[in-house]
Amino acid sequence: MRNILAIIVTVATLGAVPALAGAPVEAGKVYVGSEGAAVTVVPLTPREAKKYLVRVEGTGSEFDGLVLPATVNDWSSRSSVRMNYVTQYHGRDYAVVVVSGSSTELYVPGRHSNGISVQYDAKRTESLKSDDVHSQFQKLEKAGTLAKLMAFDRKAEMTRHDGEYAEKLKAMNTSCGTQVAGTLDWTTVSDELIKEYSISGFCEAPLASLRALCDISEEARRTVKAKVKQVDCRFGASVDPKLAADHVIWTTAKDASNQEEFATRFFKQNL
Repeated sequence: MRNILAIIVTVATLGAVPALAGAPVEAGKVYVGSEGAAVTVVPLTPREAKKYLVRVEGTGSEFDGLVLPATVNDWSSRSSVRMNYVTQYHGRDYAVVVVSGSSTELYVPGRHSNGISVQYDAKRTESLKSDDVHSQFQKLEKAGTLAKLMAFDRKAEMTRHDGEYAEKLKAMNTSCGTQVAGTLDWTTVSDELIKEYSISGFCEAPLASLRALCDISEEARRTVKAKVKQVDCRFGASVDPKLAADHVIWTTAKDASNQEEFATRFFKQNL
């Protein structure tokens, strides 16, 4: 999910609550999940602005201990509830909690697309002081902690995607018994692409294809081992792979689909 902070609560659970006297916040709610994960949702006034504070705890992520500003995206209908509480994370929208029907999930960095199921906790909600959450938010905001977390950091994004690509490359080498190297050509990747798409995800198609081929037969393993020494990835106008000697240059595109199938056909025809 490409989102930023969000917590989602059903309409009934987040229904109208009285505003705290003289405070910019209303009474909040606490939701808990497995292994100590918890998220607190505090509405800001006026409620019509759909602004919230979301505090995350116990997830083992960089969101832990932070109070993040969030805006609600609500697609609910009379028959179903669908809401996201969205903030900014590294320059992009990030839905931290997503409510779909009776299911509420908390999303944090480092868990990829796996959400943490959370449920309303009446006891912790009863002892919650929304003013304290707001005070914590103000301190984090004043210290610049939130601005740093929310700002786009190209270097950090490149490092993260390079690491993810290296993991896929390692898995392919393990399956194929190879020592293939590989890089992402960042000169072809704009900031806008990084914010909107998973760069490493778009570039892993040839690696996944080679791994699958090696898993199928020993002949494929021998072929890949003999003919592929480098797999680099770049972005272009369309999917356009090339094989130069033992060097695969995989050109992908933001609108590309079925890339692994395309890669498999390419390798079967060219290796």
